[in-house]
Amino acid sequence: MSAKVYFIPAEGSALSTIDKLEALLDRLEVQWLSKGKEVGLKVHWGERGNVTFLPPDYTIAVAKFVKSRGALPFVFDTTALYHGSRRTAVGSLAVAEDHGYGASNTGAPLLIADGPTGIDIVQIPTPEGAVHFETVKVAGLVEKVGGIITISHFKGHLAAGFGGAIKNISMGMASRATKQRMHADVAPRLDPKKCILCGECVRVCPAGAVKIERMPVFDRKLCVGCAECIAICPSEALSIQWGSKGAAFSEKLVETAAAICARMAGRMLHIVVLANITSECDCFGVKFDKIMPDIGILVSEDAVAVDMAACDLFNSSPTIESHGIPPNTADKITALHPNVNWRRQFDHALRLGMGETDYSLIPLTEYLG
Repeated sequence: MSAKVYFIPAEGSALSTIDKLEALLDRLEVQWLSKGKEVGLKVHWGERGNVTFLPPDYTIAVAKFVKSRGALPFVFDTTALYHGSRRTAVGSLAVAEDHGYGASNTGAPLLIADGPTGIDIVQIPTPEGAVHFETVKVAGLVEKVGGIITISHFKGHLAAGFGGAIKNISMGMASRATKQRMHADVAPRLDPKKCILCGECVRVCPAGAVKIERMPVFDRKLCVGCAECIAICPSEALSIQWGSKGAAFSEKLVETAAAICARMAGRMLHIVVLANITSECDCFGVKFDKIMPDIGILVSEDAVAVDMAACDLFNSSPTIESHGIPPNTADKITALHPNVNWRRQFDHALRLGMGETDYSLIPLTEYLG
């Protein structure tokens, strides 16, 4: 049986689209959402310097919905592995406040799910069929919270092809140690002919793994595989040098997400917003240009189906001409990141029984009648 995915097209202003999201949520039967339950809203409030992260309006709408059912919402994320303001709990909370995610604006308290020092974690098993991890360490709240609603920003990703609900669950709720294990196969490769010796790779490296001699030199023992140097390189002199087959990162991403979804089975709802779409994720504190007009919002109980629908909508929508992807390109995700098999996320998710790629897209007008 195909999974239900509700679709709100982006028509008119962003605020009118959010009004429609509120109307859809009001009609949804979310049986696990009940009075007195604490419900986490998993978001990504963007790195400082990034301007295309999702604005808090979507989170405000979801918090309002949760409260209308008598439940108690809170907004959360975990500390980041890479260099930047979100590397520590205190720094991340400061960014959240500056980006409008404070409780006074969203109506829900802010929380760093792996704790102030990154050690509020639990170890949970991965589903049968996992090939990389038998267990993963994730934010401790999966053992305590009544439910989770993910609010994910769809965009490109240099190591996974795209980021949506699966990545938001996985990388967004993993402990720092598990983040490191997922990134272990990602290392930078330098093209000396393109290098302009700007030193940006040295500046952004969180592990001090880069130094400039005649050219940048990378210490593989220190490198944490965060790939920030690759994404931020202004001359595109750096690319991914996979430590093993390139599929490993995507498979590890899925195994972590599948473990969390299995532990939270029947107590999750997933919202994917296809707006402010860029070629890279919101983890980088730089200004990216939008590559496509806003498409809309997807809602589903199935994280795999909602990501599949998001990819299909992205690939079938026209890009902004100045970005350089021909409008008739059938696979725009591959055009963005040609060295990554983005479908691997879905192949592995199906193998683990995480969800369905077969979905029924239900437009808002059809659902509301």
